Amino acid sequence: IAYVILRQARVDNVPVFHAKGYGATTGIAKFFYKVEDYYDSYFSEESGLPLWFIRNINEGGYTKNLEIKFDHKKRVAKINDKKNNKRQEIKINPNAQDLISAFYYLRNVKNISQMKVGESININMFFDAENYLFKLKYLGTETLNTKFGQIQCRKYIPYVQSGRVFKAEE
Repeated sequence: IAYVILRQARVDNVPVFHAKGYGATTGIAKFFYKVEDYYDSYFSEESGLPLWFIRNINEGGYTKNLEIKFDHKKRVAKINDKKNNKRQEIKINPNAQDLISAFYYLRNVKNISQMKVGESININMFFDAENYLFKLKYLGTETLNTKFGQIQCRKYIPYVQSGRVFKAEE
């Protein structure tokens, strides 16, 4: 099960959107591999840039508990690794997005619904104390048959850094 809730809030007196995400395994699968992940992203209503990101995960015993404060003017991320009681400051690329704010950025700021087949978009991501270039390519449309009837969907393929979690970049 997974969900994201979006609300308006304020961080340091700046109007922001607060996206709160949760994901967990359900049913019999949780007995084999339990996942319970919490994410919070506070990002500017005006620019879509993240100000504060929280990641608290437990995936089959692998845990992380991070808080990241973004300072886009100084181009730094201040990371508080609560699990390991470690703080660090890392340079970020211009307009860096966190994992959650990136979805809203692509939807609202970049308006990916206007992309043409074969067109791609790149955004700077900051995840787990590292900068990444995230690429999203538009493949076209497909009609899916669902219990609600036929639904026309847009197909995208994300390109990720190969060699870490995924063997290929697609």
